[in-house]
This record gives sequence, C-alpha cells and structure tokens, in this order.
Amino acid sequence: MEIRDHALIYALLTRKIFEKFDRKKAEELIKKITVLYGHKRGKRMARLALMNDEEKDLKSFMLHGEWKGKPGENESVMAYDEDATSSFVHKCAWFDTWEKYGLKEYGTYYCRYIDKAICEGFAGNFDLKVPHRLADGDTQCCFIWSDSVDKEELARIKKAAGDKWILPFTFHCEELCESAMEILDDEELLKDVMKEYQEMIKEL
Repeated sequence: MEIRDHALIYALLTRKIFEKFDRKKAEELIKKITVLYGHKRGKRMARLALMNDEEKDLKSFMLHGEWKGKPGENESVMAYDEDATSSFVHKCAWFDTWEKYGLKEYGTYYCRYIDKAICEGFAGNFDLKVPHRLADGDTQCCFIWSDSVDKEELARIKKAAGDKWILPFTFHCEELCESAMEILDDEELLKDVMKEYQEMIKEL
C-alpha cells in the first residue's frame, strides 16, 4: 500500500458516512475519526521520543514522523527561523489522489483535522498553525510550528535514523479503519468502504 491507498480509503469512508447520516452528524463523526487517528499517531511518536530519552520538542516530533512517500509524490520547502519552523507544501499525493478520482470534497476533511490532531497527541512544547491549505483552494499548504529547530542538527539525526521510525501504509490504513470502527461501531459500513476501494484499485 502507498499514499494513494490511504487517501482513497479515507475519502471513500467519508463519502459513505455522508450517505448514511445527515451533514451535521456526518461531519461530527468524520472529525472524531480523524482526530482519534491523529491522536494515536502523535501519542505513539511521543512514546518513541521518551523511550529514546528525548525531549518532547519539535525536533523529536519531526524525527519520529511515521510515513514516507515515493520520490516526486510530495514537494515542500522548509524555513527555519529563530522562533518558528515552517513547511510550504506545493505538491501533495493525498490531494492529487482526491482530485484525480473526484473525491476532493470528501478527502479534504483529512486536511482540516489531521495535522493539529497529531500535534495534540504528541503533546509537545509547541503549537501548530495551518493558515493555508491546498484543500481550501490555496496554492500551497503552510504549516507553522511555534518553535525553532536547528536545520543542520535535524538533518544529521534524520540521516542517521534513516527509515527506522517509518511505518508502512498498510499499518496506517489498518489504523485508520480501526479508528473508524471505534467511533462508528459499524462493521457493514466499513466492509462497504473496503469493497468500493477494492473495486476502484482493480482499475488502476
């Protein structure tokens, strides 16, 4: 599995929830699922940081990121300032997948909640602001963390760690589905989502 699969499963899940519930209830459930999933990721990252005797700061947060895309799938530029660290994302494989398969209105709920939820789960000594998103029609996503990071030190540690903390997208897709089940408790709905997903990828 890869980013494409994760993006499709999320968007199909969201669409199925809208089909079953009124808009207000559907949006409430989608938010709960996405935030729960993000909190799980953040908490897991924090546990790894503490296991490695690291502070729960932005450096360890960035070091323990759990996914990695294929070359060219995502493009971003980092900015390292004295009191903040920023990421400007010009190309995103999640967003491109939703656009390609006509699922943007469903998939982009992910963008509303996931990044802040991961930070909340990590519970570090920094905050995150996301003033711009591709999903909102902006030309790029902009992430601003309220802490500084030493660019050279982060690069050195990341190089040494390699893919040590990366988890496969099979894991991420399974955890997304598990989070949905915790909130919805609806096995049939999830089966329908996975059936749609399987049919869709047959044509890819």
